[in-house]
Amino acid sequence: MRAKSALIAVLFIAAPGIAQTPAGHASSGGQATETVLRGENRLALGAHVRWITQDKHGNMWFATDGEGLCRYDGRTFTYFTEKEGLPSNFVRTVQEDAKGDLWITSRDGLCRFDGKTFARIEASKAEKRDSLPPSGSLLFPSENGVLVYDGTAVTFLGLPLDEAEVARRREDPNWNARGLNAYAVYSVHRGRDGAIWFGTETRGVYRYDGKSFTRYVEKELDAAAVRAVFQDSRGDVWMGNSGVGLFRYDGKELRNYGDDNGIGNRTWLQGGLIRMPGTIGDPHAIVEDRAGNLWIAAFDSGVWRINADGRRNFTFKDGLNDEAVSAIYEDRDGKLWFGTRKGVCTFDGKKFAVVGDVPKPENR
Repeated sequence: MRAKSALIAVLFIAAPGIAQTPAGHASSGGQATETVLRGENRLALGAHVRWITQDKHGNMWFATDGEGLCRYDGRTFTYFTEKEGLPSNFVRTVQEDAKGDLWITSRDGLCRFDGKTFARIEASKAEKRDSLPPSGSLLFPSENGVLVYDGTAVTFLGLPLDEAEVARRREDPNWNARGLNAYAVYSVHRGRDGAIWFGTETRGVYRYDGKSFTRYVEKELDAAAVRAVFQDSRGDVWMGNSGVGLFRYDGKELRNYGDDNGIGNRTWLQGGLIRMPGTIGDPHAIVEDRAGNLWIAAFDSGVWRINADGRRNFTFKDGLNDEAVSAIYEDRDGKLWFGTRKGVCTFDGKKFAVVGDVPKPENR
């Protein structure tokens, strides 16, 4: 996601589970080695996976909701948690920088992992910026905007607050004590033209072109959190609203794709989600594969594929281990990975397969 420069306070945490050979000391083989954080090895992954990425060595990394950060080398799942220095076991995103370090967002903030230690980033000290981040910068959702790492420092790109919000925060120093922040950013995406798109709690979607912000709120886009924003190869921008469904913006008009195609589900707005087969009301992730297929992870209805031939909804009957799906990733070999509430599935173009030694899915 997006990162920014300057004033980074780093906290190195001594944690259990570190290799016994100290960094820079010679091993029994006579070669200098570095201290590496080992974590805990397991054969299964059954946690809710919210984010997936692949590092330069081919390892898959999963951000889990409650079990920390998980690495998969093709055979073993290695977990890194608060015991090893992770700020929180509730991880939101994980990205790799050009040096191979991992940047992790969690419920308790941003940190960097170099394989040896987790270093916390003091986001409140990040210098503010008023320009577009350089190409290749990492972007991280945060309160009121995004953090940006440009390879040198972490900076902050904030959203413009309206006058009423500015006044409310000025009059009440504890305005966020109840967790009420309409401007909290849930998703961030760099468009094909370099513009930055922000999906917010209840302020809809913002686009920043380096000079000004444009806000999109039509069709109840601001009625619930926007958890995904993605621009496809045609230039259309897709937005996943966690309660109002899937949107598409063609550069001229914002439309609710679910409503237009008879597959909408607004039960979230009525007090509680009711899962209805063949509908989509809670999209969490959107990705386009190398073949031009658009994939949507829906927390209420499995996985959707949209292409020139139409659309298809994949569910339990197609091999998913759970129909609450939060993450999608295409690896360097073209295989698709899907993070669900009960672990990870892959799709090779023909069938889904559950990753790891886990029980087979049970229909509800």
